[in-house]
Parts: sequence; C-alpha cells; structure tokens
Amino acid sequence: MVPRVLPVSTANAAFQRLEVLQRNRTKRHRYGEFVVEGVRAINGALAAGWIVRAFAYPRGRTLSRWASSILESSGADSHFEIAAELFDQLSEKAEPSELLAVVAIPPDAPSRIPLAAGMTVVVVDRPASPGNLGTLIRSCDAFGVNGVIVTGHGVDLYDPVTVRATVGSFFAVPSLTLESHREVEMWLGDVRRAYPGLMVVGTSARAATAMRDFAWGSEVVLVVGNETSGMSHAYRDLCDAVVTIPMRGTATSLNAAVATSIVLYERDSARRRVSGGSPGDP
Repeated sequence: MVPRVLPVSTANAAFQRLEVLQRNRTKRHRYGEFVVEGVRAINGALAAGWIVRAFAYPRGRTLSRWASSILESSGADSHFEIAAELFDQLSEKAEPSELLAVVAIPPDAPSRIPLAAGMTVVVVDRPASPGNLGTLIRSCDAFGVNGVIVTGHGVDLYDPVTVRATVGSFFAVPSLTLESHREVEMWLGDVRRAYPGLMVVGTSARAATAMRDFAWGSEVVLVVGNETSGMSHAYRDLCDAVVTIPMRGTATSLNAAVATSIVLYERDSARRRVSGGSPGDP
C-alpha cells in the first residue's frame, strides 16, 4: 500500500495532533501513539518491527539518502509533508531532524518480556526524570536485560525525552508500565512457577550487603526505587534481598540511572563468571 501524502501548510488538525503527541502525556495514551525523532531511534523502531503509522518531513528541504530510503520503503498509512517552519516547531532538537515517525504504543502486557534461564528484569518505581529513565533503559540494553517494568506515578515511558535519552535502545528492550507493585507481584507469581529460583533484589544506600558480596541467583528481578524517596515499603516486602553500592567520599547516594548501571554491571559480571565468560564478551 502506498502511503497517502498529506500536505500541511497551516497549524491544522493534522499538525495539532502531531504537536499534542509531543507535549501531552494523556493524549499520547488516548491515541495510542507517540513521536519518534532521530536516525538511531527511527532505525531502532523499524529494526524491531514496531508499527509506524505515519512519517512527517519538511517540505522543500533536500532529504538525505537515509531519509529518502525510509520514505520510499515506508509501510505507514500516511506521510505528512509539512511546511518547514511548522516542522521546526514540532522537532525537539536544536537542529531539527529530517523525519518524525508516529509509532503505535504497544500494550502494557508483561507477556512482552521474554522469559529465559538467567534472565534479568528491572522494575523502576515512580521514576522522576524522563532523562534518567531513558539512560537507565539504555544501560539495560547494554547489559542484556530482558525487560523493564515502570510502576507508580512517575514520568511517562513514552515522553520524547525518555525515548531520546535511550539513543535507540528503547526499541531493543521490551518496556511497559504497570499500575503498582500489586500487578508486579501477580506477574512474579506466574514467573516463579516456571523459574522457582528467581530472586527479587532491591537497591538501597542503607542496605547491609554490598552488591559484590551478594550471591546473585540465576534469574533476577532488580527493583529500583524513586530517586528521592527510594524503594517503597511495599517493594521492600517483595524483595528477597537488598544490596548497596559501596562508596567513598562524601556522596551518600547516586543518580538512579548511574546506580542501576553499576548494579547491572556487577550482576552481569557475576553471571559471566558462572558461565565462564567475562564482561565485554558478546
């Protein structure tokens, strides 16, 4: 099917819909769509098979070979050819991108997370910063995490800042939102029937066990609390263990994305030691 080419010369309904997908969390989820910008992010969405409903590009500007080939092979329903000054208003970058993609939001179904022996899943409760959440997801991709679950009243998983901060990794790591620890607990019950050795491990600056001294199990769900208040009591009750990152100096805590990256590196190192590999091996 050849996409419909829709010229957009004024701030009409088509333009307003694209704009609201960028700015408004409630409307994003009502429409079931979000906007993706940037070469790596769009390539990642296409490579992972996400549904692209539309592409937008600026009228009158010469497009690169990359952008032209994307449009030529597009299976989207529509292409929006937008007046250049309007397109620049939609872009979230200092130097506007060549393309914007409108991508369908997949269902928040835990079944999207692939379960396997040796898996790691990260649960992020009430994240406060979209940039931190995006950086955390990028680290999850780097250290072979099977999936990410976001819970509680935090930032939107599909915020443009979150997606951009993953630098394309957003589409490589199944990520979804559940309402609270209750839904996570139900999912854990299902997973443990297949993997009874699964361990739920929390992180806290006040924990007594250093992460390097911890006996990491084969399957792990790592819980990351809110940047300010840490893990909730409900999540502490779900945890089989809580670990900390030993630190020197005057700092008493780390940025949530940084701390998670360090713990994931240690978890991955322990897993590789057991399997006979080493960090950095494919």
